[in-house]
Amino acid sequence: MLKSPMLEMFRLESSSGEIPAATHSAIEKTARLDGGKSRVKRRKVLIVQGDWETGMTRLAQDLKEAGHKVGKVVFCAPDLVYKLKGIKTHTFRKPLAEFEDWLRDLIGKSKYDTFFLYNHYRPYNQVAWNLAAELNLGCFVFELGLIRPNCVTVFSRKAVPLTTLATAWDALLAGAPPPQAVVTPPELCQVSTLAKLVAFCSYFFLSRITSPFFPNFVDQREMGLWSHFKHGLIYLWRFVERTSDCEMDPLFAAEMSGKYYAVPLQVHSDTQIHQNSRFKSIEQFIKRVVYSFERHAPADTKLVFKVHPMDRGYKDYTDLIARLDNRLGGGRIHYVDRVHLPTLLAHCRGVVNINSSVGISGLVHYVPVITLGTAVYNLTDLTYQGGLDSFWTKAEKPNHQLVKHFINLLLQTSQGRGTLSQQCFDVPGHSKIQWPEPFQKEFFKAKVKSESGD
Repeated sequence: MLKSPMLEMFRLESSSGEIPAATHSAIEKTARLDGGKSRVKRRKVLIVQGDWETGMTRLAQDLKEAGHKVGKVVFCAPDLVYKLKGIKTHTFRKPLAEFEDWLRDLIGKSKYDTFFLYNHYRPYNQVAWNLAAELNLGCFVFELGLIRPNCVTVFSRKAVPLTTLATAWDALLAGAPPPQAVVTPPELCQVSTLAKLVAFCSYFFLSRITSPFFPNFVDQREMGLWSHFKHGLIYLWRFVERTSDCEMDPLFAAEMSGKYYAVPLQVHSDTQIHQNSRFKSIEQFIKRVVYSFERHAPADTKLVFKVHPMDRGYKDYTDLIARLDNRLGGGRIHYVDRVHLPTLLAHCRGVVNINSSVGISGLVHYVPVITLGTAVYNLTDLTYQGGLDSFWTKAEKPNHQLVKHFINLLLQTSQGRGTLSQQCFDVPGHSKIQWPEPFQKEFFKAKVKSESGD
């Protein structure tokens, strides 16, 4: 069970920690049809590639109850869960190269006007993303939340966070009123990585044993069942083997405090690396950081690389980092896995990353952060805007108030409180997600309550 340090540091709820019953009633009322007429425009939504945990089935049910028509493209057996929950389905078994023509034909016949995509870089979703622009269709993208672990990201094709946040940030720095804090609804449970992992593995296993029925299905990741089984065993072995890493936590908080730079590694297959950075691999990123550190960082500082938990069974950079450490004379580079991330961040001298959401965690801990890729939080007066070579000695801590304003902007524009994999918050609907105001207005109309009550 995980409890987000961001949630603890930014408790944006009212002092009672509860949303008044009147607010619940208003949300429920506005989400329903009134006399056969909806207070929101009726949409005909097609979910293309959804999340592996099939949490979007609950969102589909919420949309139906709000008066929208909802359909789902079936690419593999787990997608049939939508059919079991009463969602109209359209099966696609042909090769990916034929998907665009098939989708055009479906749009023409069934008159869908909006696409829902989970990660628009997935192969079928890329086709839908581009087609939405050509045909001027609505298009909404869902991803893991930027505020981990209790948020989900959602944005439209016409309001991509990268540009939306940058525009709002420039206005804020120019003197625009700061964003209001958004009330955090009461929790039903804490986010569980184990629950998400079990759901993911279950549906992935189902997709593989039924693959003969969907022989042409492709995803952005390698789909071999036995390959993932092998890496799963490696994951378990390393999970046990690296238990001793936690012995570093007291060192981070004491004698090493303020004398090291934290470098959180991303999953090697992360589309954010391939699509939004110049790096071709994590290995290339590691070398770039170490070479700069060697030449420009203070001689009494260290570098701490943190393994991404989801990469534990797939990638091991031990040998690479050991060779690089030997170049520096030994003892200046640490490679850790099972350490307490908030402790690592709170006591570091700065955070170096590509575009991971851990960069936002670094900001929340008020330490200097630099991104070497494209990231929504790479903004003036928030992250370090100079090059990596000067970061080691010239970066300054971010302003507390500006960090809070940035978090509030995220919550207002693109971060839903909750997750698709679990029902974590006490709000109406099957999803149990408090959606950000733009999405809420678009599909459910009820306004998200601010901390001031406005």
